[in-house]
Amino acid sequence: MIPKHAQSLPKAAKKVWLMYDMIALLVLLAIGLITNIFLKFNGYNPLTIGVNVLFGFILLLIIGNAILIPYRYRFHKYLLQQEAISIYKGFFLRKSETIPLNRIQNVDTVQGPILKIYHLQNVSIVTAAHAFKIATINEDVAQYLRDQLITAARQAREVDTDD
Repeated sequence: MIPKHAQSLPKAAKKVWLMYDMIALLVLLAIGLITNIFLKFNGYNPLTIGVNVLFGFILLLIIGNAILIPYRYRFHKYLLQQEAISIYKGFFLRKSETIPLNRIQNVDTVQGPILKIYHLQNVSIVTAAHAFKIATINEDVAQYLRDQLITAARQAREVDTDD
């Protein structure tokens, strides 16, 4: 269950996800066209049929993912608490990840060219065992969250080592 006071991603995240899907779609179509040219568009060849069925299946997955962006957006949230940060995501299989602040080893922000267009960043949180990501949040919020996590992780470690 996602808490009501959890932070939502900015609405621009939906546009970024759609752009990612459109790029994947264009790459898939280009690869499919090149493959069919290489196989000489032979519709009777079992290899051509198998490759085209595979491309069709992947095409349906990409289109389905693009259609479900508004639904998926509703379930991507994060919540910074006193002793941990929680990340909620997933739309069919929902997942919640809670990272204790005293376990955080590194916090980075990443911004690719598409995210830069919309002034968004990804925040990567690394512990000894795993890496977590809060994707597509505003630049200023990402920097603030990064600073808060670093400060809170330092304080949590100081409290743990005082005993």
